[in-house]
Amino acid sequence: MAAAALAVGLALPPGTAAAATAAPAPPAGLDAKALQAALDKLTAAGAPAALAEVRVGDQRWSGASGVRDVRSEQPARPGDRYRVASVTKSMVATVVMQLADEGKLKLDDPVAKHLPGMLPYKEPINLRQLLNHTSGIPDYLDDLYPTGSLEEHQKNRFRYFAPQGLIKNAVKRPLADPSSPDLPYSNTNYALLGLVVEKVTGKSLGTELTRRVFRPAGMRDTSYPTVNPFLSGPHVNGYIKPENGPLVDATDYTPSVWGAAAAVVSTSADLNRFFRALSDGTLLSPARLAEMRQQGGKYPYYTQGLMAGGDLCPARPGELMWGNRGNGFGYRSMSFSSPDGRRQVSFGWTVSAPGVAGPPAVEKAWQEFLLAALGATCGRG
Repeated sequence: MAAAALAVGLALPPGTAAAATAAPAPPAGLDAKALQAALDKLTAAGAPAALAEVRVGDQRWSGASGVRDVRSEQPARPGDRYRVASVTKSMVATVVMQLADEGKLKLDDPVAKHLPGMLPYKEPINLRQLLNHTSGIPDYLDDLYPTGSLEEHQKNRFRYFAPQGLIKNAVKRPLADPSSPDLPYSNTNYALLGLVVEKVTGKSLGTELTRRVFRPAGMRDTSYPTVNPFLSGPHVNGYIKPENGPLVDATDYTPSVWGAAAAVVSTSADLNRFFRALSDGTLLSPARLAEMRQQGGKYPYYTQGLMAGGDLCPARPGELMWGNRGNGFGYRSMSFSSPDGRRQVSFGWTVSAPGVAGPPAVEKAWQEFLLAALGATCGRG
């Protein structure tokens, strides 16, 4: 899958018609029927399953649509697990920010300070540039999936990839021109950050994610697999939809191809728990969270591991939603929260397409669900 196809964009960029539309002020209580109907549009458009949790204050709505597996047709459940893809980056970035809070690294540290000899470039690249994708380092996925074809996916499906090898191949190519408006969103950045975490702590990234993020945030159904290609516990299968062909089950594959960039398995409820814990001080100090959200890089809406999007009903003018979104093999995900974590939307769906974001009808349906879910939280809690 080409890097361009995996690049994440904004959920609702400020200034768009959707973000600028005044949201209605519905009566108290989340409208379960309306939210379920919006989620059902995702499966009607072609996603085998869609799972979501919408939260505002103490009110929660959890929903599921479709089936766990198109063969068994077992109904999907709201708590089913799925691969959350690049939402992983926000969790890895949180660990990096914690280590900065502890004085074990600085965001302006050059990569060479922690990983000497890993990068061949003359230009110094620091950790902050890895976090916000302004390093210009090529994406290793371009080496594995140069055309984004289904055949390339099948070829690499059960191969194990060490992060050092993925990085080594990627950095054989030159850095992108720093003045270019098209600096690559690069998974290599997070492969490097994963190694930095391991070097600084002396422990595996999975251990640090569990200790520093999953447990404190109460994410009981979240894991960071590295070798096992199979999903454990209740889960939904993921599918790739070729342009001219039937669905291909892509659930099982060796997750080392994603690693620190996108390997986490979670649930919609746990994604909300993560971003709530990020907002309420459980995971980061207020000063470090503010730094994590600081804009001004090459991508003004991608900060140090987070994405910013427009809000239908901000508490204050210009206030943004914060979170991330993911595009993986057979799975898509999205999670956004208000700055204080009181209003949240997390959802995932189980179809992707080779080389592009997803089938057009499904793309339209997830955008409509996001708008409906955000709008449902307006004036509540």
